[in-house]
Amino acid sequence: MSNLDPVVQIGDWNYQVIYGQLWPVGTPMNAEQLVRLEPRLHSLLNFFLLHPNTLLAKDTLIEKVWPADEGTDAAVMRAVGALRKVLGDDVRAPNYIATVSKKGYCWLAQIKTAPAFDHALLPSDDSANALHLSDSDNGTAAVWPWRFIAATVCAILLGCASLAYVLATYTATPLIKLPDTILPISALSGQEFWPVLNAAQTHVLYQHKAPGNSTLNWSLQDLTDLKVLHLSEQYQQLSQAQWLDGQQIIFRGKTGQGCYFYQQQIAPAVAPPARLWPCQHVVPQGLLQWQQQWIWLDVDDQQHTQLWSAKADHRASMLQQFPPHWHSVEHMLLRGDTLYLLVQETQHNSALYQLTLPGGKPQLVSRFSYIVSQFSWWGDMQLLLAPLNQDLQIYDLKHNSSQSLGPLTRQLTQALRYPGQVLATQYLDYTTDIFSVANAADADNALLQPWHVSNRSERLLARANGQAAFVSERAGHSQIWLEQGPDSTQLSRLHEQQTVQQLLWHQQQLLVLVNAVLYQLNPTDGSMTRYPLQGEQPGRYASCNEQLYWTELSEQGWQLYRASDNEKQAVHNNVVDVRCGPEQSLLVQFADRQDLALLSAQGDMQPLPLQINWRTVNSEQWFTDSSGVYYLDATSNVVQHYHWQSGERTTITLPQAARPVAIYSNGAGLGYIVQPRPFDSDIVWLQNRR
Repeated sequence: MSNLDPVVQIGDWNYQVIYGQLWPVGTPMNAEQLVRLEPRLHSLLNFFLLHPNTLLAKDTLIEKVWPADEGTDAAVMRAVGALRKVLGDDVRAPNYIATVSKKGYCWLAQIKTAPAFDHALLPSDDSANALHLSDSDNGTAAVWPWRFIAATVCAILLGCASLAYVLATYTATPLIKLPDTILPISALSGQEFWPVLNAAQTHVLYQHKAPGNSTLNWSLQDLTDLKVLHLSEQYQQLSQAQWLDGQQIIFRGKTGQGCYFYQQQIAPAVAPPARLWPCQHVVPQGLLQWQQQWIWLDVDDQQHTQLWSAKADHRASMLQQFPPHWHSVEHMLLRGDTLYLLVQETQHNSALYQLTLPGGKPQLVSRFSYIVSQFSWWGDMQLLLAPLNQDLQIYDLKHNSSQSLGPLTRQLTQALRYPGQVLATQYLDYTTDIFSVANAADADNALLQPWHVSNRSERLLARANGQAAFVSERAGHSQIWLEQGPDSTQLSRLHEQQTVQQLLWHQQQLLVLVNAVLYQLNPTDGSMTRYPLQGEQPGRYASCNEQLYWTELSEQGWQLYRASDNEKQAVHNNVVDVRCGPEQSLLVQFADRQDLALLSAQGDMQPLPLQINWRTVNSEQWFTDSSGVYYLDATSNVVQHYHWQSGERTTITLPQAARPVAIYSNGAGLGYIVQPRPFDSDIVWLQNRR
């Protein structure tokens, strides 16, 4: 690296060569903006920068960047793809790394000294000498008194000891270094989920969904020879399994006969599963053993989450029911008699609660401004969190602090720590595209046409007055873009920990909900200004009749508010979502029931013959416009339409493809859908390179 400056500018990035750290040009170097490359990408980028505008064959990269016997063509392709994703490069129109078919890669971006680190700004040799000579008297070195030297040394030692104590006390140091290696365990076609390791650490059990199959089965993989045994039983849904004694598992499964807990012998031979207790829903990670009994989470017909318990060969009984205004509770952990609950409070945030068994009430531990999809134990007082679309996090319960495990872990979830490594599920190339819907008025002949499709995920759309804004990862991580045909303009400069949760137009202004905080986005320079009126725990914002409305969660439950003369004014309680209705009315969705109603400007409530469950159909899966209400069916690939004027209902059948994750209006009907591409998932080890 002798011919590279310590800090260089490459395209839109400043790059610290020695440490492999990137941050956007024009921003200060701080933790929020910093992107730290994992070691292999760090070495690969340095090698590219040492050989700009040079065709580099894969064999050359394998020889120069990878350790002996570890490099492969596939490893190079994955690393180049990951580096492109970090830099925000487009393989079809590259600015950084060009692919030369069947020959290799070439670095394109100009490399120059970062302005803030220009060598001309550093002291010259003469000035350095002058500074040195200022400590002398007539050329004779100054003599320091020994007492001063001793006091200085003691002060330094005391400061170091204090710093070490503070770091040890108030920071979590889960690893000596960030994990830098992902090793696949499963190599099956299809998707694998929820891995668990047996006590002897010889076998991994996980769920498997074969390509083209809608059902799941258990697969048992031997870690010695990697042979896989597929259990024959098929389930519509499965929870994470728990090993009982290294030979049996207990789990929750749903078949055509209903939802049940099962116990099954796995070793030394597989036996058919035996039913234990009935259940109502398959909760992914809601089963634990406590004081010679099992406790679990379940959901009743009214969508209330409950805590149940049962001893072997005994009937189950309910311990308590949790607050009905929570969105869901699907994950829990136990330490002694303290139960930790991972609660999704709203559609935008999660929170950690604790209670003392058997009858304690939930107490808030910490609240997160984003969704945490799953958690597990890391240490005695540390949790391993899997935030949605973010790096894995180590959360310290004692000091309420967290530490990222690095960008390598962004596509990992369902993670469990074992000695020296983490077992997890890796989502491979999960992306979503935005399609426009043609012929939506013809319920049986709707057509999908690509609207914004790239090699990265596109999602979240807001359209008004001929302007459309959307969220895309095409520049690396999620940013907000303004649609302008094929040449859309990037508006925002968000860092990786900022999650865009809603876009809406209000009075010709683009408002953006980021980590539960509402901002006004300036489309000219991309700056974001905090909006003067905010929800403490916001649900959904809506701009109706030139007024801003929003729902908000408090300890008393859900409440609908509006901005009136720059003041926050309560409108109606028990409202979890709000949309614009016909004739100056509002369409409101209730927290404790599935019915919808129209709220008039005079405060009158008119029930509608519609039901949308806010826990199963999220806020991006339904909308209102001048023609009526459109919502995605909770179980099938169809959109239901309720007409304002006639009260009639029609069904729009979408082309056979994956079920959409979101639908949006074009102003007068179904205009856009967000659809995932086919993807695989694998079971992997997350490790440090030895």
